[in-house]
Amino acid sequence: MSIDYQRLLQGRYEAERLPRDFSAERFVPDFAFNILNKAGLLYRPVVDEQYLEKGRIPHWPEGKPFAVCLTYDVDRVTEKDLGQAVRTRRLQYSTAGSMKDKAKEILKLGIDLADHVLCCGRPDSLWCLERFLEVEEQLSARSTLFFWPGLSAVGKRHYTDCVYELSDSVVFDHQRCTVAEMVQEIHRRGWEIGLHPSWYSFDNTDELKRQKEVLETALGHEILSVRQHYLHYDIRRTPSVQAAAGFVFDSTLGFNDNVGFRFGSCYPWHLYDIEAQQELPIMEIPLIIQDGAMLSPFKGMRLDEDAAFEYVVLLTERVKYVGGVLTILWHPHLILLEDYWEFYWKTLNYLSEQDAWMTSIREVGQGWMNKENSDTRITDSDVR
Repeated sequence: MSIDYQRLLQGRYEAERLPRDFSAERFVPDFAFNILNKAGLLYRPVVDEQYLEKGRIPHWPEGKPFAVCLTYDVDRVTEKDLGQAVRTRRLQYSTAGSMKDKAKEILKLGIDLADHVLCCGRPDSLWCLERFLEVEEQLSARSTLFFWPGLSAVGKRHYTDCVYELSDSVVFDHQRCTVAEMVQEIHRRGWEIGLHPSWYSFDNTDELKRQKEVLETALGHEILSVRQHYLHYDIRRTPSVQAAAGFVFDSTLGFNDNVGFRFGSCYPWHLYDIEAQQELPIMEIPLIIQDGAMLSPFKGMRLDEDAAFEYVVLLTERVKYVGGVLTILWHPHLILLEDYWEFYWKTLNYLSEQDAWMTSIREVGQGWMNKENSDTRITDSDVR
């Protein structure tokens, strides 16, 4: 199968292969629709391999052989919170299609209330973000944490949306505070804060811009990076929407149900407006590995920790070979899964031993845009 890498990175193949029923309501097509999957190339950065054949070698700070971009999608900030439980059931109830489904949500709310009573006074298992930051600190690493702007900041709501508010109470590093105060403190310590916007923001510039501004106001600092919630993304519309909203970097383009190179590359590249037929100012830092895609017992690959680590090693070796960026998505709430913490710690230690530059999306993006890497991009001559 002959693949035009220029068309691949512009998103034309993906746009052409969208299912007929693709709409704002549909879950994003995953790896089975991807042209690289059909060609058996999903686990190879085939675009980047061509760069190496032309003698182009990326350069990273301190002479590091490759970069690791650590990211977190903060979908939940508590395990058992009454206010968030009520919001969840209200959201699920409002989007339920039948009276039977609505009745189920009422029953679930009763269970949530009982759980709240039973767990009242106990430490919340998800008040743990400082643990992740402490591991990074030990390894001289930094990351990007994508936070939700708060349910009240969202216009049209979807049942998969997060439900916490920036005003909700949490405990961070043994101190009670609001989510907004926790976000401010994480930023003050040197980590990047990005936006994790709502389901329906993917094709709505006004919605995305408003959510960006809400989180920026809470943070007191400009936000450069975005990852669409649930990776809900339309290659024909979302790049231009994100650019118009003022983002500089995106890291959505990976898989919910697999790992690998969705666009055949682990190098950052500028996204493309297919309709206007022009390159956009927003840069993609592609998502390569998602913890939930590997470890969730309900979807995706459904791996155990040993098998998942084998994929980490495989993809790391291939990213390191081309001197690219291994972007990893962690969901802190998955710490509730047995052995998740051990897998997380083992993975970061392994990556540190590979002499990777482990940092945030902003740092990777800005590093890629430096003079040494300015010509590491696909051109027309590369695909002839």
